[in-house]
Amino acid sequence: MSQDGIPTMVPFQRGEIPFSRAATAASRLALTHLRIADEDPPRQARAGSDSPAVLLVDDHVSNLVSLEAILEPLGVRMDKACSGEQALRFLLREEYAVILLDVRMAGLSGFETAALIKQRERTRNVPIIFLTAYGRDDAELVTGYATGAVDFLQKPFPPEVLRSKVSVFVELFRAQQQVRRQAELLRQKEAEARDAALRAAGYIDRLRDFAARLSEAGTVPQVCRALFEQGLVAAGAKAGSVNLLDAAGEALEVVDAIGYPESVLSRWRRIPVSLSMPLVDALREQQAVWVGSPEEWSARYPDLDMRMFQEAALALPLLVKGRALGAIGLSFARPRTFTEMDRAFFTALAHACAQALDRVHLTAEERRAHAQARAAAARLQMLAEASDAFDATNRDLSVLRDTIALQVSRFLGDACTLCLLSDDGKRLEVAASHPGPGQGGAPLLPGEALSDFVLSGGRPLLIPELSPEQRRELGQGEALRGLLCVPLRAQGRVVGTLTVGRTGQAGRGFTLEDQELVEELAAKAALSIENARLFAEQQRSQEELRRRAEFEQQLVGIVSHDLRNPLAAISMSAGLLEKKGELTDPQKRMVWRIGQATERAARMIRDLLDFTKARLGGGIALHRQATDLREVVHQVVDELLVANPGRRVEVELQDEVRGEWDPDRIAQVLTNLLGNALAYSPADAPVRVGTRLEGEAALLSVFNGGEPIPRELLPRLFEPMTRGALKEGQSTRSIGLGLYIVQDIVRGHGGGVEVVSSVEHGTTFTVRLPRAVG
Repeated sequence: MSQDGIPTMVPFQRGEIPFSRAATAASRLALTHLRIADEDPPRQARAGSDSPAVLLVDDHVSNLVSLEAILEPLGVRMDKACSGEQALRFLLREEYAVILLDVRMAGLSGFETAALIKQRERTRNVPIIFLTAYGRDDAELVTGYATGAVDFLQKPFPPEVLRSKVSVFVELFRAQQQVRRQAELLRQKEAEARDAALRAAGYIDRLRDFAARLSEAGTVPQVCRALFEQGLVAAGAKAGSVNLLDAAGEALEVVDAIGYPESVLSRWRRIPVSLSMPLVDALREQQAVWVGSPEEWSARYPDLDMRMFQEAALALPLLVKGRALGAIGLSFARPRTFTEMDRAFFTALAHACAQALDRVHLTAEERRAHAQARAAAARLQMLAEASDAFDATNRDLSVLRDTIALQVSRFLGDACTLCLLSDDGKRLEVAASHPGPGQGGAPLLPGEALSDFVLSGGRPLLIPELSPEQRRELGQGEALRGLLCVPLRAQGRVVGTLTVGRTGQAGRGFTLEDQELVEELAAKAALSIENARLFAEQQRSQEELRRRAEFEQQLVGIVSHDLRNPLAAISMSAGLLEKKGELTDPQKRMVWRIGQATERAARMIRDLLDFTKARLGGGIALHRQATDLREVVHQVVDELLVANPGRRVEVELQDEVRGEWDPDRIAQVLTNLLGNALAYSPADAPVRVGTRLEGEAALLSVFNGGEPIPRELLPRLFEPMTRGALKEGQSTRSIGLGLYIVQDIVRGHGGGVEVVSSVEHGTTFTVRLPRAVG
């Protein structure tokens, strides 16, 4: 049967050939042919060349061409098979150093082909490296290694990786060939050749087991353990160490070792790269160092006496993409000659170990980056929640202080106390406190000495573990374990402290990261406190201004109201004197001036009273009734002409301009507008008053010539106490409330007032009055 297109192997006993249940007739025929061939005497390997051969098996010709190009620098012969059947035929006449076998092929799959190869005695030990372009899973790995594969590569793969792996088996094959030639030439060395062959096979097995162990290693110690258990035993070494470069690149540091006495480890636990010794030389030159005897050691390292501990040694650089991570050191109890097979095996061990260490390092860096990202996100979330809590309560200073203590203790400790300097700046006062467990509601205080340190220096105080003397000074008992106190700064000066404490129940002491976080919270807390103080001061100032304005306006109203009685008496007395016929002409003029002055004062008082009602009483009271705007205009114009003899007022009225208005207040509006027009226009210039209907509204306009209203005065023309500049010799009764009262009366009727002023067209005030209420 098959799974995801890959034949699934069925269990088989020794001597049997595993077929998938969907095995084709071609595969059975190939098996039969292979069995028949095994019964014949083994054929001789193809003569004519002593270079190792590599069998490339893939049902895609392009892949075979690519593999041939990758392996060409190795200088080996290569046979290319396009199917499993053709590969089996090649194996009948040729012996190969290694087989590169594609997993998924038409006809015989890679696994079926490998199973057939391993059934033959002659081809059983040929190394097989599986190649696949599909994702590897555990099932494929298990199946691959179960069929005797030494490695499993996933396409695409770096060419140098494939060349490195193939070169190991090529060198092992060369060694095997050499052993065989020696066995044929020297019969007496047959046992030695057999041992070498077994050793080569053991190396292959060790490499396979080592690769499997490394695939499961997730930490540096696990990689080192795999190296010691798989590499030392195969190499016959008595001790070994793995040494990595420190962060500064200045020394090699032992990360794991086995077999060395403590005296040696303590001396060489850290090796400066400036020394001359095998590990450093291998690292510096990025080449293995082989020392096979005490004589070689003395000749190469005369100043480094290690002969009492070892007879032979080797150092292997740990290289990843041309970058040295460190070096592996192995020591041997007897002199040793390192063969090409040994060198290839140890080089493969070092390469695989370096790759695994680099992968572990990258994985650790990734985990560390994820942990830092999660910590940063949690920190930002914490700051955001605390800031939101501060902002939600920064209108009430007392509530804000309690919120700060509660939020800081919630995130960072068991207890928190917020202390602020008194108004005179001479003492530190507890503004808010959130007690921790076992404190009985007592605030957490850093003590006078510690407070002075934070206040005077403006620097944070971090005590991860309090001493017994410090606990006694704080008076917190044995529950308190760690303390962190940071200054609160507002406008560049220290205004208080924020103290956080952790008891034994917190589980850990404070760190520098905690200190940075508390400082950020303290900065936000200080800003919120300052904003709350400014808001409270602003509220107090606004309330004081409001009370003062109300008092002033009430005073104006009271004074204005009380002035009406004496002015009424003056006006009545002036009227009585004017009616007596016994006055001379100068006396009559004096009485007339008294009456005019009294009238002006009465009008000013009336404006002040209206202003006071508008500001304090919610607006000027209106008494609406059916009103003819023409009658109001005639009445006001006649009165103003009597008071301003010699002036000319032109009236342009439409018929039937009626509406629901307060006639007295409309007369007051027209009086103020006409008074301004007469006051701010030349004596010989006419003033025009007009009325007309426009839809459901009546328009009342007042025009005068002369100098226009200054542009900078227009935006605030209707504000109280605003007056235009009079020319020399002009006088007016205005105190700057007339236009303000005009606007208030018109708005009370639901209308509006506009002004247009220019040199070419003069000045025109237009009042729009809705004819009906609402």
